[in-house]
Amino acid sequence: MLVKRKPDAYRCTLVSLIVGIVIGVIHMTVSRNLRGSSMPVDAVTYTAVLTLLVFLLFRIPGIWAKVNFTQAPKGENESAGGAAAIVSGLLAFSIQYLMESTHTMNGGINYGDAFHLSMTVIGWGLVLGGIGLMVLAQLKVRRAFQNLTSESPAV
Repeated sequence: MLVKRKPDAYRCTLVSLIVGIVIGVIHMTVSRNLRGSSMPVDAVTYTAVLTLLVFLLFRIPGIWAKVNFTQAPKGENESAGGAAAIVSGLLAFSIQYLMESTHTMNGGINYGDAFHLSMTVIGWGLVLGGIGLMVLAQLKVRRAFQNLTSESPAV
């Protein structure tokens, strides 16, 4: 909703962050009581708290006047979406290695690598889709530039 700049996106984002924090705190408490450790839920919860603080800072009047959550012209988000998809795809490729230290359990089994094939397929899909979105955005920019230069009077 936030990327699509819906009218109530800010409020819905705040609600989602608060619900995520509450669930994260419950998960952390239960994990610590049952198995003595709550990682990696801690990092997820703390990241949600940090994100909530950033979003609350957006409401400072001087900042809020500069933040634009209104409807963007259609087709302006391809490059941002492409970049996000590429980064997400790269994360899908590397997550089993990044999370190995917190997901290796008894017997040396890395549960972060449990879905290697599916994460690889998802990663490739995101990277290729992101590249496609970036190329589409670049083609639109070039087409708009060509239209501007062809419409300008000759000197």
